[in-house]
Amino acid sequence: MLKEIGETVKYKWLIEEVNIEKLFDLIDKWRLPLPIGVTLFKRGILTSDDLHAFFNTPLQSLKNPFHMKDMEKAVRRVYEAIISGEKICVYGDYDVDGVTSTALIYLFLKEVGANVGYYIPNRIEEGYGLNKEAINELRARGVELLITVDCGITALDEIKFAKNIGMDVIITDHHKPLESLPEAHSILNPLQPGDEYKFKHLSGVGVAFKFIMALRYSLSLNNFFKDKIPNLKKYLDIVALGTIADVVPMVDENRIFVKHGLKVLSKKDVRIGLQELKRVTGLLNTNIEVSHVGYVLAPRINAVGRLGESDRGVKLLITKNKNEARWLAEELDIENRYRQEMEKKILNDTFNKIEKLGLANKYAGMVLFSDRWHPGIIGIVASRVAEKYNKPTIVISVENGIGKGSARSISDFHLYDCLQELSDLFLKFGGHKYAAGLQLYERDIKVLQKRFHELVRKYRDVGSEKSSIVIDAIVEPKDINMDLMNWIERMKPFGQGNPEPVFCLKRVRKYQQFGFTGRDRSHVRGFVEKDGYIFEIVGYNMKEYKYFLKNYDKFDILFTPEINQWFGDRSILLKIKDFKRA
Repeated sequence: MLKEIGETVKYKWLIEEVNIEKLFDLIDKWRLPLPIGVTLFKRGILTSDDLHAFFNTPLQSLKNPFHMKDMEKAVRRVYEAIISGEKICVYGDYDVDGVTSTALIYLFLKEVGANVGYYIPNRIEEGYGLNKEAINELRARGVELLITVDCGITALDEIKFAKNIGMDVIITDHHKPLESLPEAHSILNPLQPGDEYKFKHLSGVGVAFKFIMALRYSLSLNNFFKDKIPNLKKYLDIVALGTIADVVPMVDENRIFVKHGLKVLSKKDVRIGLQELKRVTGLLNTNIEVSHVGYVLAPRINAVGRLGESDRGVKLLITKNKNEARWLAEELDIENRYRQEMEKKILNDTFNKIEKLGLANKYAGMVLFSDRWHPGIIGIVASRVAEKYNKPTIVISVENGIGKGSARSISDFHLYDCLQELSDLFLKFGGHKYAAGLQLYERDIKVLQKRFHELVRKYRDVGSEKSSIVIDAIVEPKDINMDLMNWIERMKPFGQGNPEPVFCLKRVRKYQQFGFTGRDRSHVRGFVEKDGYIFEIVGYNMKEYKYFLKNYDKFDILFTPEINQWFGDRSILLKIKDFKRA
């Protein structure tokens, strides 16, 4: 059970107490530092087998794809299409998960000789998911089998239309279904009723990878491959990109995909499109980590989809031409810079509006709207607002009487369940616990604003406006050493479900007066001391702590340790999450 520790400036500190005696055998056997043992135990890693799977993440631990409902049926249909030369189209989505899913299935089907193409809808003109005009056009071009990726599970009317005009549809998706399922030939989605696949948190590209795993097995069983069987490991760079970008829990199969995919991404001979993207972003000779994908590579693939034309992201992943790859990578980089400028303007506009009208105090969940906001940027804006104010947020772009919205949530609020209770207001909506998209008439936005506020207030805990940080372990200075850092390195990749460990060090004293650095003097730097151990600290975006830190000399600190490299020297830097008066 989590209990709260003291009064702090910004966050609630929560910690779960653990019976250390339960850990001794495991810690002795694996020679784990105590803080690492406590951290892993709290994350449900309780046995030697659990530790082996967690640290080694073998590809052999991937689950049998045929445990997913309809997998055999879907594979059989694609096999028939390949053998008979039917025209197949992979229908994707314009975000990174959709783009990577599209590229993945397209590349594999191309490799096995299928007659395959792909289609990505234009975000501005067509919106999210399937639409009848596109389906009709694809049928006119001779497409007989449509494979959806990262979309389709809520497209009841569109898939019925496809069926009526003689097109089979296989859905691969990971979003939550409605009460009724589409009349598709087969549906691959671990969240659908009756699906016994044990891991329910795959991204769209994760479901797509399970599909090609099953398809490869079936083709092999039918003696399809004359030479060697395709090695799917070469596709894990694409799978890692989509998995990280979709911010799914970094546990189980997702962690396996990302850990091995990052190794492929880090290679010098990675596929030419990603090699050129690494070049334009200065990552050519870098070991790629989750942060490089989340903050550097993925946003560039996302940028083109946000602003309209998204098939350039797919082209970058599938091209084998170096000149085309270089041109596409530079285009994506330019587009991203343009997107960043637009995002900055809209964010400033949004924050000014919130502060001026006192919306953060007025609403438990915020609904913001304007006819001046680009619909491709509102998802990022919703994320920033939700993060800054710790409130579920919907941001809506209005055009011609229709509002297109992106919604983002925080850890203690199930966004999709809330939106389901408001579904009578929407023309369409879809998503999951933390993110969703929606459309509604402009005239209904004010009603949404009121009802969303009421539902958030109803379901969120009183006083939960203050964000919380869960402490993994309380440590002493002697615990903070290179052995600890080596184990933290082995815990990567980090993400939702497997975050960076957060430790607490009590009663440290200010070794010298702290300084504030950065363009707007918002990053705190300095040194702290306890029991003769001196540590360098850095805390980002902590301007509001300035007077608090000036007035006190002893603190409890929450931090994540990281390696600081300077001209070959390695030291441990404490990356501060929060301060509390000792």
